[in-house]
Amino acid sequence: MKSLFLFTIHLLILSPVMAQKSVPVKRFVNHTEVGGLFGRVNYGDVANNNPEMSESKVSLTVQSYGGIKLNDRLSTGLTVAIDWYKAALINPVSAGVRYDLTNGKAARLFASADAGYGFAWFHNDLDGYKTKGGLMLNPGIGLKYGKPGNSAFTIVLSWKRQQVQVDKPPLWNGTERWEDRVYNRLAVRIGMSI
Repeated sequence: MKSLFLFTIHLLILSPVMAQKSVPVKRFVNHTEVGGLFGRVNYGDVANNNPEMSESKVSLTVQSYGGIKLNDRLSTGLTVAIDWYKAALINPVSAGVRYDLTNGKAARLFASADAGYGFAWFHNDLDGYKTKGGLMLNPGIGLKYGKPGNSAFTIVLSWKRQQVQVDKPPLWNGTERWEDRVYNRLAVRIGMSI
């Protein structure tokens, strides 16, 4: 009788605790951002008596990162972007990571890093020109405003380096021509994170 009583008490006390379901952990992460690419461009040909000139440029960038959380602070995934430079429309596809540097309740500092290849899928070349993409690097740091586990507003500051090669039509003497470009830009983006 005593064992039946203890078994009943055991069921009454521990059953509600054991019956509680654990809250599922959100594993998917997305950062979608839009912003500007800021930099200066030097051009000119000193060898042919054309002075070198410098000009400020601003380009539009849109990117989306989708990843899987590896733990509460670290996620890894893929980043897809569109960068509208003055002379090229480049679509970088890269592997990326996001790491929360702080554990704040409302605002959190995070680091980001993307490395991949920029394609010229949507670029429309002039006759005789052929634009090809190249390697892309994009390390940065940002702020997330919002409660952990919910949507957050993001502000990101990063450095973006994109290589591009342009094959040009030959001149009248038939020599092959090309141009290697490296876009080094400061990227400022705002967006949402879930």
